Amino acid sequence: MIFKNILTFLIAAACCVSCVYHNDDNPNVYPDPEPIPTPEPEPEPDQNEEYVKATYSPNCYMIRPGTSVDIPVKKAYAIWVLYTDLLGNVDLAGQKAEPELLWQDVPGLITNVGLIEGHSPETAKMIVSTSDKIGNAVIGLRIRGEIRWSWHVWVTRYNPDTEQVSYGKTYSWDNNGDGVADYIFMDRNLGAVNDGWVIGNSTADSLAACGLMYQWGRKDPFPGDRKFRGDNSTDYKYFDSKPIYDSSGNVLTEGSRSGGSGIRSVKSGHDLSTTGFAKSVMKPMEVLLGESSYHDWFCGDEPVVVRKCDTLWCGANRTKTPFDPCPEGWQVPYDKNGKFIWNGLDRVTTDYSPLGVIPYNGLRYRNGGGCLKNSGFAANIWSGTAPTGIGNAYQLSVYISPYEQLPVVKKDIGPRSDGYAVRCVKS
Repeated sequence: MIFKNILTFLIAAACCVSCVYHNDDNPNVYPDPEPIPTPEPEPEPDQNEEYVKATYSPNCYMIRPGTSVDIPVKKAYAIWVLYTDLLGNVDLAGQKAEPELLWQDVPGLITNVGLIEGHSPETAKMIVSTSDKIGNAVIGLRIRGEIRWSWHVWVTRYNPDTEQVSYGKTYSWDNNGDGVADYIFMDRNLGAVNDGWVIGNSTADSLAACGLMYQWGRKDPFPGDRKFRGDNSTDYKYFDSKPIYDSSGNVLTEGSRSGGSGIRSVKSGHDLSTTGFAKSVMKPMEVLLGESSYHDWFCGDEPVVVRKCDTLWCGANRTKTPFDPCPEGWQVPYDKNGKFIWNGLDRVTTDYSPLGVIPYNGLRYRNGGGCLKNSGFAANIWSGTAPTGIGNAYQLSVYISPYEQLPVVKKDIGPRSDGYAVRCVKS
């Protein structure tokens, strides 16, 4: 027993002795080495910063026929977190997304729409595969049973980002005459399906060059007229747009303001439970018509009072916004140098024009209930710049003078509920 206690004491004493090395020839004391500090954990990324970054991912993807594109879905979740004041407090965290082809303007254009799962629903990606055709499609993302965001897939051989532009051109433009290019323009409207270096002389070529139509401030496109009518008369029952199709190749009809299985034109206040902004997000196939004195689909009095937002397409610092419809690296143009974007432009209808051909695409007419008008007679292209006052935005207006039978090119304004073309510029 005594031996056991002595042994225990010696062990305890040994454990209390500092690890010191003595050398009679070199009587220095070597202290214990400093312990290696535990590394600080990597800081977790700020979720709101990640969400803000995600909102600036593009709403349009340009891809070549016969290829696929992966589209991150985080933007949909981010928008619903950051814009609760306009969308409502809807919790999508942890909810799985379901991608869906909403429409395509050529049957069989889209061959597959799927989901590549990530480590969480927010980090998943949609995969969209195309056939060897060219055209346009809109892909929606359904979460908790509703469309929460959607993307435009522009299938084209045109590539304005390469040094030698494929299947087309780009044009530089100086809007104040100082000899310095202020813009680099695409040679075609957003969504155009002309497939050559120049636009041919046939009606079909010109229609293919018209591209799609957009309400000011919205990211989702709508098809334009299926034919050129060549006058500026208004037929309030004319909704004969270029046909669009579902995933099985069935025609999605428009036909009238409210009927049909495809694009519909509705008053933005028809459902007072959601804002115009929420409708624009959740109903990408609805043309929203601003009511009463507000010609702006965004404005409304219910469920909250919402007035105009002039920065939907042109941020306060003139940068691309989360709602811009152009592909990566491109954006809706805005005024510079205190002058209109197209200041000085006077020739627009031939290949010898400074900015190439601007076809007479016509418009979707808010005052006509969203009907199609002026195809073959006039062209309207949006500016990202908004003037003072509610409900309008600047546009480039081109129309045939009834007297001289020559094109008139002018700066104009239009109601934001109208549908015009977009001609993207390099960001």
